Amino acid sequence: MLAVTHDIVAAGVAWGLSFWLRFNLDLPREVGWAALHIGLWVVPIQAGIFWMLGLYRGIWRYASLHDLKTIVFAVTIAALCAPLVVLLLGIHGNVPRSVLLIDPILLLVLMGGSRLVYRIWKEDRQFGVMRKQGEPVIVLGAGDTAINLVKDLSRNDQWRVVGLLDDNKEKAGRLLHGVNVLGE
Repeated sequence: MLAVTHDIVAAGVAWGLSFWLRFNLDLPREVGWAALHIGLWVVPIQAGIFWMLGLYRGIWRYASLHDLKTIVFAVTIAALCAPLVVLLLGIHGNVPRSVLLIDPILLLVLMGGSRLVYRIWKEDRQFGVMRKQGEPVIVLGAGDTAINLVKDLSRNDQWRVVGLLDDNKEKAGRLLHGVNVLGE
């Protein structure tokens, strides 16, 4: 329920901020009241769409690219459906077209960004201290398997990956999952 509440608040904040930004940080009173009136319809519609599209089946700690794709899809559908529903219900109020573009962008940043920040904070809190301990290790190769191994080893306090050794000269000197790739 915390994630649902977060996204409802994020939807409300994005809706209000989009009007505020549209009017160059100086929102006229009558426009503010119209934004609030229409927002009382738009935000629940968005929340319902997020729920129907299964946005709350994932766990924030393990937020991934798949979750971000789901958020983008849900916000896109909400951005298309909410104005249509408001129009079909005949709710009166003037919503500038730019608000209909700014709102989903802000909503994506608030919803996706907060999940990303939470995951970074949680992983750093859980594995950050351990990463500095452990026996230093160099992994041979810098392909997909090596990256998966580096990810797994970064969560283990027994090992600390200090580099990747690969014979591909194009990969030398680059960073993969925060670890330097060494050449031949």
